[in-house]
Amino acid sequence: RAPVMAEHPQKQVIQTGQEGCVHDVQVDANGKYLASCSSFGKVAIRDLKSGDDKDQVVIRAHDGGVWQLAWAHPRAVGNVNTLATCGEDGKVAVWHETAPKQWEMQHTSPHVHEGGAVALGWAPFEQGCILACGGADGVVAVLSKPADGTKWAAATFLAHRGGVTGVSWAPFLCSGSLIRPDATMNALTGLKRFVTGGCDGQLRVWRYSANAARWEPTHCLSQHSCNGVPRAIRDVQWAGNCGLPFDYIASCADDKQVLVWRQERPDKDWKHKVVVNSDVTPCRVSWSHVGSMLAVSFEDHAVSLWREDPHAEWRMVSRVNQ
Repeated sequence: RAPVMAEHPQKQVIQTGQEGCVHDVQVDANGKYLASCSSFGKVAIRDLKSGDDKDQVVIRAHDGGVWQLAWAHPRAVGNVNTLATCGEDGKVAVWHETAPKQWEMQHTSPHVHEGGAVALGWAPFEQGCILACGGADGVVAVLSKPADGTKWAAATFLAHRGGVTGVSWAPFLCSGSLIRPDATMNALTGLKRFVTGGCDGQLRVWRYSANAARWEPTHCLSQHSCNGVPRAIRDVQWAGNCGLPFDYIASCADDKQVLVWRQERPDKDWKHKVVVNSDVTPCRVSWSHVGSMLAVSFEDHAVSLWREDPHAEWRMVSRVNQ
């Protein structure tokens, strides 16, 4: 039976206190803090549980616009509230909450990108304190801090000519690990992998090779085009997975489509389906925590929710129009 679309989906308006264009909004793992960033270089952190405007903290984070935010899982950073930011100045910064309503920069990487730093994401906490950032120069920087507290290390490589537009990590558990708990699946669990999207219209999946001590591409996915011309990727997100049969990646691009890619296991090929083919360009995609629901936001400020049915078809279950 197909899910029924909600006739009157509820929405809540939250004032960020930002000036100018808001580029990103993220809620931390505990659902306590909402962080937003703007074209004026500021990051605003709001306490959702208190709901009081006086509890909001504003940080001057970057020279120029702040493009994206990412909260670290508390278990990856010693149970300290930690936020990463990247901006037009090409810098990546990591902020810690040192006391209530006090945030301090704990690390900055000012030279990893020649152009703006536009996309970033934390690795699963089981893999440690690792952060990947993509830049307008097409370079991906993987920043890591060892558990012994020594200095951050950076590994950089060219990922997309024309610029990186999105980066998202694979979940720690391998697809199928709960239903096929054999030695092969155990060996595949915990692989360090992430996906990037670029202005070249391609998605690339990267895996860390311990033997070669470098990041290597395993798959190149290219289906976002119009009249044979590749269209820039707007966003890409790898879905969470608790060991169920497939891995999923969602992507949206300037071809006004949203694709969902599915893979049975890391050594298999990716297959895709067109979920959205719209007259309006989709801007962002986002998965629910366990990967069962996909949200898509559009340039006209509409948001739609999608779910895969038992026949592997994607159905819209709700939509909010602005």
